[in-house]
Amino acid sequence: MELRLLSTAEERQIFARNLVETRLAKGAGFCETGRSQVGEAHLAFGRLYGLFADESAGLDDMMAGLVMHDLASFPQSYPKPDLTHYPPESVLEFGELWAKIAGSARIIRQAGAILAGELHAQAVLAYPLFSPWNLSAAYHRDFDPAGSPIEWPYIRTTDGNRMFVQAMVSEGEKLARMIQDAGQWGFSADAELTRIIFNSPFKVARRRAEIRAQRVSTPEAAPMAARA
Repeated sequence: MELRLLSTAEERQIFARNLVETRLAKGAGFCETGRSQVGEAHLAFGRLYGLFADESAGLDDMMAGLVMHDLASFPQSYPKPDLTHYPPESVLEFGELWAKIAGSARIIRQAGAILAGELHAQAVLAYPLFSPWNLSAAYHRDFDPAGSPIEWPYIRTTDGNRMFVQAMVSEGEKLARMIQDAGQWGFSADAELTRIIFNSPFKVARRRAEIRAQRVSTPEAAPMAARA
């Protein structure tokens, strides 16, 4: 597997399109509010990474993605939880995580843990959805919930309903274990962390990936998008 930093305008546009399409496909669908600029800030100034089956895969073969920034670059998305007891450059926030191929969500989370280790993170922060769809369960082994669920002011369902997230933090022994578990299968990374090649015990639905790639390459272009 390859985790690849996306830096060109074309790469970021394809990432954003996948992000929006994946969000709209979940349950009743959701998207950012008209006032929110949080997603745009993350996409413009965060480090965007895409997940690919290998180094030869093209942009249309991107299976999943995430956005990462440290708190020395710009603040966390929400004032809570308070992580000011850590140096800001050692706290990483992961967001805009999307996965369009079955099985790829676990792999992009594994890749994120490897990335956190290479950046010597002391804490990792995430805000997975809690309501109306609870996606926080996937984080419970390596993260602890921080406080009560938060009404997320930046997104709404396509029906206009409120949505809640659960702040989750990985630190200390849990963070060390998460990094160790993610990298134990072997990986290599370049000095700038633009590419991380790694082995994963998890599998993806290869056939679905092939079908999706064929659809994306047809003239029926998918719409451009926002964030989450």
